[in-house]
Amino acid sequence: MRLFRRLALTAVVLAGLASELAAAEADPRTAIALPADLRPAFLAHMRHHMDALDDIIARLAGADFKGAAGVARTELVPGSGAGFGRYLPLEFREMGLGMHRAAAEFATVAEAVPAQPAAADWQKSIAALQTLSAHCRGCHGAFRVE
Repeated sequence: MRLFRRLALTAVVLAGLASELAAAEADPRTAIALPADLRPAFLAHMRHHMDALDDIIARLAGADFKGAAGVARTELVPGSGAGFGRYLPLEFREMGLGMHRAAAEFATVAEAVPAQPAAADWQKSIAALQTLSAHCRGCHGAFRVE
């Protein structure tokens, strides 16, 4: 009976380890371990970035270049962080700064669009927006919060 219990316990432990290994293989992104009390605020901040990106896209869809630039400037520019940096890996912080800089560049491009935009104005604005969203995609593809 003792042997059976030990074998059963070993099987449970091995199954747990196999499950953890499978999860790690399924999500190869770098895990970021934040203090439990900061995790909800950090995730809310990341969702705020997504909301801002969606607001930018919505304004562009309405040909409101100045409004799109305003959202980028007020919501995503450098310095709009919430002080989480001390808990984040350097690579994450560098990618985040790249995103904030791309938002500032997008705002500059969008602010320069005249009242009657030409095709080239649209192309430059969309290219700058794509640069911004590529930073989002890169970071979300490289990191996950535990």
